Amino acid sequence: MRLGHLNIRSVTAHLDQLAQLLMTYRLDIICLTETFLNSDVDDRTLIVPGYQILRRDRPGGGSGGGVAILLRSELRTKELQTPAAGSALETLWLQVGDHAKIIVGVGYRPPSSRMTPALDDLQRQLADVLANDLPTYLLGDFNIDTLRPAKPGVVSYLQLLQELSLHQLVTSPTRQSENPTLIDHIVTNRPQTATETRVTPCDISDHDLISTTVAGVREPRQRVTVTVRSTRRVNTDAMCLDLLLADWSGVTDCDNISDMWTAFLATWHPIIDHHMPMRTLQLRHQAYPWLRDEEVQAAMAARRRARRARDRAPSESTQQQLRTCRNAVKTSLNRACAAFFEHSYKYSRPKTWKNVRQFLVASGKARPRTTSPAAADQQWANKLNDHFASIGPSVAAALAESDTGERLPPRPPRVCSGSFAPRPVTLPELSTALSRMSTSRAAGPDGITVHISSGIDERVDRFSLDGFPSSPDTFILGDVNGHHPDWDAACLEPDDTAA
Repeated sequence: MRLGHLNIRSVTAHLDQLAQLLMTYRLDIICLTETFLNSDVDDRTLIVPGYQILRRDRPGGGSGGGVAILLRSELRTKELQTPAAGSALETLWLQVGDHAKIIVGVGYRPPSSRMTPALDDLQRQLADVLANDLPTYLLGDFNIDTLRPAKPGVVSYLQLLQELSLHQLVTSPTRQSENPTLIDHIVTNRPQTATETRVTPCDISDHDLISTTVAGVREPRQRVTVTVRSTRRVNTDAMCLDLLLADWSGVTDCDNISDMWTAFLATWHPIIDHHMPMRTLQLRHQAYPWLRDEEVQAAMAARRRARRARDRAPSESTQQQLRTCRNAVKTSLNRACAAFFEHSYKYSRPKTWKNVRQFLVASGKARPRTTSPAAADQQWANKLNDHFASIGPSVAAALAESDTGERLPPRPPRVCSGSFAPRPVTLPELSTALSRMSTSRAAGPDGITVHISSGIDERVDRFSLDGFPSSPDTFILGDVNGHHPDWDAACLEPDDTAA
C-alpha cells in the first residue's frame, strides 16, 4: 500500500491536478494539510475519481488550515476519536483496511502556534492510537525542521518520538527555497515495514510530495465492470438481411400474445446476439478532460522548467518566476474547464449533466454544516426573529399610508373548467413519436439502443407489430406484470378490446 502526504494549500484550487497526481504515482492514500476547506464546501464538490475523502476543517470555521485524507473508494475506514487538549494542532486519525488493518493519521501544526501545547497534544494522541497495537503511520506538516536541531522545539519533538519508539522516515528537504527545510514528516512505529520512502518534486505546491510503501498490507483494487452490447462493428445491413430471411412462422402460428412474444424473442435474440454480442468491459476512472488541453500542457511544461530553474539557483527572482508560472497554470485550467463545458452544453446537453455529476458535483446527500459564521454570532437568532417580526407591522403601516378611503371595485370571479381523458395511441402516432426520439445510446433491458432500432428495415419493424392479433393499429399501455412473468419493464401491447 502506497501512502503519501502533500501540503496542498487549498484543495479546491488544485483538485484536478491532485487527481492527476494520484493517477501518476498510484497512491492508495494521500494525506493533505492546509486544505483551506470550511463548512461552505460540500464533500460532493470534492470529486477525485476512484477516491473518497474524509476531512477535518479548522475548528471554529477559521480561514486556512484544515486536514483531509483521500483514499481509494473500496478501502474500509473507521474514524478514531483521540483526546484533544485544545491546542492549535489539527489531526485526523483513521483505521484502514479489513483484514490487514493499519492506522493512518494526518497532522498539521501552524507555524505561529505555541510549540509546547502542540507537542503535549501530539504525545497524548499518539499514545492513544498506539494502544491499538496496530501499524501506525502519521503523515503531516508540523513546521518542525529536523535538519536544524538547534531550532526551538526540535529536540523536544525528537525526544517525544524516541520515548514512544517512533521513527521519522523522511531525511531529505521537503520545502525548497534559499534555505531548504524538512518540515513534512512520516512517523511510524513499524519502520521495518516501510520501504521506498521518497521526496518527489511537486509543482502543485511549494512543498514536495512525500511517500512510502507499506509492506504486508495489500488491499486489491476492485475492478468495476459493466456488461453492454458491442455496437462498434455492427453491420446494420447484414443484420437487417438476417432478420428478413429469418423464419417468423412461429409468431403467426400462436394463438395468444404471450406465446407470440416468446416466439418472437426466440427468433430475434439469436440474430441480435450474433451481430451485437454482449461484452463485459472494465471501467476506468477518467481524469479531468481539460487537463489534456494544449494550452494547459504548455503552461505545466513552463511550470516544470521554472521549478527546475529555482532548484538549481534558489533566489527571489527564480521563486517569483515559479509563482508566475503556477498562476498561469491555474488561469489556463479555468479557461480549459469553461471551454470544455461550453462545448459539451452546445452539442450534447444530456452529456453535459453527466459530466457535471462526474467531475463537478457528485450525487448523494449534502454534508450537514456543523459550524457557520451565522451560528457563531450569538445575536444572530434574535436579529433574524426581529426581522421577520417587523415585516407584518411595516406592511400594515405602508398600506395605511396608501389608503385613500375609496372603496375598491369588486373583482369579477373567473370560472374555468377543463378535462383530460387519455386515449389509446395509434400506430402512426407511435411511429411518429419514435422517429422524434433522440438517436442516443439509450438502450432497453435487452441492450438494443434507440439508434440501432431506428436502423432496422421497416418491413421487419412493421411485421413485428402487425403480426400480433386483434387490432394492429391501436395500442395501449398495459400492466405488464399481469401478462407475462418475464416482462420486467413497461412495454406496448395490443388492445384486444379495440374495434
